[in-house]
Order: sequence, then structure tokens, then C-alpha cells
Amino acid sequence: MVLGTAAKLGLKAVGYDLDPLACLISKTNGRRVREGAVRVAAGEFISQCQKFRKKSVCLSWLDTDAETQSFIDFWFAPKQQEQLRVMSHFLVEEPFIENSRILDVLRIAMSRLIITKEPKASLASDTAHSRPHRTIEENDFDLFNAYPKSVAHVLSALNPSEILSNVRSYRGDARKLGRTADESIDCIVTSPPYLNAIDYMRGHRLSLVWLGYRVSELRKIRARSVGAEVIDKTNTDADLEKFLLSLHDDIDKKKRFMLKRYYRDLCDITKEAFRVIKNGRAATYVIGNSTMEGHEIPNSDLMILAAKKAGFCVKEQHVRDIPENKRYMPLVNSASTSLSKRMREEHIIVFEKRG
Repeated sequence: MVLGTAAKLGLKAVGYDLDPLACLISKTNGRRVREGAVRVAAGEFISQCQKFRKKSVCLSWLDTDAETQSFIDFWFAPKQQEQLRVMSHFLVEEPFIENSRILDVLRIAMSRLIITKEPKASLASDTAHSRPHRTIEENDFDLFNAYPKSVAHVLSALNPSEILSNVRSYRGDARKLGRTADESIDCIVTSPPYLNAIDYMRGHRLSLVWLGYRVSELRKIRARSVGAEVIDKTNTDADLEKFLLSLHDDIDKKKRFMLKRYYRDLCDITKEAFRVIKNGRAATYVIGNSTMEGHEIPNSDLMILAAKKAGFCVKEQHVRDIPENKRYMPLVNSASTSLSKRMREEHIIVFEKRG
């Protein structure tokens, strides 16, 4: 969303994301493409898919990996597997056109039929909420018939005709912005993952296995992500130790080690942000608090500790409620779910680099 807004304002923007699907969407959201050309290509694509008559379609990343094939067999019925294989053949394995921008739009349109609230291309519900669970055993959904409408929806959402300046988006890590020079950025707007909040990769992998990724690759990306529930027993930062002492006694050692890892990630993020941003400029972070053992964990306080350690000063801080109908989570009975209870508000913190 940030890159797309910047593109429509004519700003020069660059973004990084570890999640391949998030990166694909943000990149496509911030680059000009001719809508008419996309619609023509989409028609040609579906025509080729429908005419494809080979008995088997080889997808190199899938057919050489038993774990990924087993994953697909669990989440997708035979009819949809067959159609997705053909679509992946023309979009990924052997792209039917050379225009990468058009291909990216068409890939997102395919993904949109997989990442859904109710089952469409897969056997799962709540994939769009990153809480996939298999709810049906048979599926008659036809991707080829549904695809044109999906393309139209994607074009409407992206609205590429309003883009004034193309953005740059990289598969990369906010903890190591290797492509970005020191003091070259005027403004940072981001939202680091919240500790034990939404596990986006859990849902996205149902799409990414059709976009050239093996399950083992996605597992490694997920484990490296900020907010992953991974422990760190080595961090002995004095400010962090004071923070941990302030927590409720019911929060066990493992959870505290997870907080150490999360704090280390936040320190790496803000240290790198401090390196790339210009003096006198602001970095805005949106972060929500978490719940552990029934007790609130003020991630925003950890964010401030990390940013100050990097050299930032707090310029502004605001708290906003997340409306029930705006949360990226199941809406049915969401007020009673543990996820909704730990994501009721967000903190907007503006830091400034003062030379």
C-alpha cells in the first residue's frame, strides 16, 4: 500500500520484503502498465491454457520435490491441480510473453483465486486471513472461467493509470538494506511484523508453490522473518532486561527468549533505517501490541527502545483503534478470538534522525 500510494503521488520510492508474494504485489502496485495490453494478454493466456492438450505438465520446482507435491495434494483437488499446473506452465515455467510487468499482473490474478476467505482454487477456508484449514474434500471450481473476472478485479485495485512514478521493490530484508546507500532516504513509512501476530506466509505459501517456490524454501523464509516465534538466549541488553523484569511472572522463559529475538530484530531494523535516512528526516512505524499467556506485551515500547538505541529521537506517538471490520482476520465472531484480542489497537510512532 505504501509503495502504491507513493507511485500515485509521483514519489521516488523503494521497498523491501522477505515474503515473495507481498513483494510481487507491492512491486506490481507501483509500476505503470497498460490496462488494455493486460486484458489482451489475459485473453491469450486463458485461450492457451484451454487449448493445452498435453497429458502431463512438468513444473521443475514441484516435480522434483516430494514434500511440495505432498503439500499440494493435501490442499488442492485433482481438477484444480491440473488447471494450476497449466497456468503455472505459461506464467512461470515457460512464460508465454516477455513483458514482465504484464506477467506479474497475471500472476497476481491467479494468486487471488487461491488466497481467499472461502474455498475457490484450494480446499481451504480462511487462506486470505493466513489461517488456512481444509474445509471441503471435493471441488468443482473452474479457474479458467473465473480468471477474467479476477484480472478485472486486480486492475481495478491496482489502478495503474494513476501511477505517476514507478517504484522499485526488492526481495530483501529490512535488517540489511544492501542496495540502499547511507543517508539517501528522505522518509521511511513501514510496519514491522508484530510478535506472534498474523503469520502471512502460512496462507501465502498456498499460492507461492504455484509461483516457483518449494515448501522447504518458504519454510526458511518464514523462519528468518521478523516476528517469527524463534528464541534468542544471547541478548543481554540492559534496557531489554529491565523491560523483561517489568513483565508478568506468568510469562515463561521460552516466551522471554522469543522477546529477546524480536527485540534484536527491531534493533537491526532501526539501526539500518538510521543508516539510510537523511539527517533531519522522519521514520514512521506502525506497530501493534501482542498477548502472551493472557498478558499484553507492549511491542511499541520495544520499538522505542530499539529506535533510541539506533540513535533516533521520538518525535510523535499516537494510538489508533483498529475497527472491527478493517482487521485482517476472520470477521465472524472475531471479537471472541485470541487473535482479535491481541490486535485491537496500533501505535503510530514517528522517529527523527537528528544530526
